[in-house]
Amino acid sequence: MKRNLSVIFFVLAIISLLIVAGCAPSQPPVPTNIPPQTCSLTIYSQCWDCYGYVWVNGISTGKYLDFNGMVQVTVPCGVVSVELRDEYGWISHPEIVQTPQTSILIFNDF
Repeated sequence: MKRNLSVIFFVLAIISLLIVAGCAPSQPPVPTNIPPQTCSLTIYSQCWDCYGYVWVNGISTGKYLDFNGMVQVTVPCGVVSVELRDEYGWISHPEIVQTPQTSILIFNDF
């Protein structure tokens, strides 16, 4: 009888531990859709041929940079590629910028 009582107590202890372990609070879920951090980039044109719409990482910003002008755009923080595309379909060379370390980009040639 004493042996049966200790076995029952042992089984109840194991079941209690399993219930407590199952009811313990879990870690909060890790969010999967964290929006990228954005940085500000000011772009200057320093030549007569440097004008057009500003494209960042292959996507148009909708901002137009006039020759000898300036525009400010919001870009993802990190390494970005910036180019100008004029209304005739010409595409400038890409300028590679590391933001937020660099917040100013100057186009000296198309």
